[in-house]
Amino acid sequence: MSKISQLKDINRLKKSYIIYKSDKGFNLYTDFSKKIILNNKNVLRFLNKKRSVKKSKPTDLFIGFFGYELLNNLIGVKVPKQKSLNFPKGIFYKPEKIISLNNKLIYYQKNKFVFKKKFKININQKSYTKIFNKFKKKIKSGETYQIKICTKYKMKSKIDPLYLFCRLSQTNLAPESFMIKDKNYSIISCSPENLITKKGSTITTKPIAGTVKKNKDMNKNKALKYFRNNLKETKEHNMIVDMERSDLSRICKVGSVQLFKEKIVEEYKDLFHYVSLIKGKLKDNVRNIDIIKAMMPGGSVIGCPKISTLNLLNDQEKENRNIYTGSFGYLKFNGDLKFNIIIRSILNFKNVSEISVASGVVVDSNSKHEFTENYIKAKALIDLFK
Repeated sequence: MSKISQLKDINRLKKSYIIYKSDKGFNLYTDFSKKIILNNKNVLRFLNKKRSVKKSKPTDLFIGFFGYELLNNLIGVKVPKQKSLNFPKGIFYKPEKIISLNNKLIYYQKNKFVFKKKFKININQKSYTKIFNKFKKKIKSGETYQIKICTKYKMKSKIDPLYLFCRLSQTNLAPESFMIKDKNYSIISCSPENLITKKGSTITTKPIAGTVKKNKDMNKNKALKYFRNNLKETKEHNMIVDMERSDLSRICKVGSVQLFKEKIVEEYKDLFHYVSLIKGKLKDNVRNIDIIKAMMPGGSVIGCPKISTLNLLNDQEKENRNIYTGSFGYLKFNGDLKFNIIIRSILNFKNVSEISVASGVVVDSNSKHEFTENYIKAKALIDLFK
């Protein structure tokens, strides 16, 4: 039986499974022996539990996600009561089977969508501008230097997540793409951003800050020139890089944190991103919980300085972010880990599909431009429903 046939059988049998982008293609995780639903009370126990590794196996790991609210709670930041889907704050799975798949995920099914009307945005341009101007004042008063305003696109819909994910992987393959299909929810993501990769004592982070729309006149070289000549994009990128270097420095040996790749351009379906890569060597006796608390939530999707900016966002936002700007990835029993930032994602829960996006506000920002940038980021996902 081919690997794609195995995937189709697992999907047909309605088994829970996860697909995660790997260096060579995709990995399929299934046959889960444990499912741990996290909350503010049990998350420390989950992260601190020591797991023995006598003979290391590929399945010696937990894979899943931390939601935004859970990560705030871990670092002592309160999220006020908000409008919510009551979606779990985090879920991790222990797989007993991992299947390697190539990049060509092909899955044809008809009549796999039931949806009504179109996606509705939770904040119109007028409301967005009001919030934008409020945060501009906070920037000028020095309470924050950069802040990310979240907008949501929602629609009632029943979906086939595998069909959507296969389409997404063919049109907008991203290095941190993943999919979760469980009995009562699914997540489909083309996240481009790796927040943490830890192997042994080496740790890396890849901040993305800077976006420009693709068109017939904008190629990769022109995008690089645009970013270098754009004061707002350069300021935004520099601030996020400095913050993530600072976050890494809290857990890394003195002098070991360095920019490995600085200000390169990555290309996606509808846009170009401005990207850097930072490396460091961890201090002795640093635990995974110390890494998570230092690095999450990811600064590039929050703003800076992190704590005061989170407080401003949480006071302003009326809807729970759920998975958005949380982190998906795995914790290996040997201590290695890898986590992305959950952006460019569809959460389908209680037959509602939700897409959340955000753009950065700095002192030189323009509200119309940032509002439009949010739509550009959501477009590749909205297009899947056409």
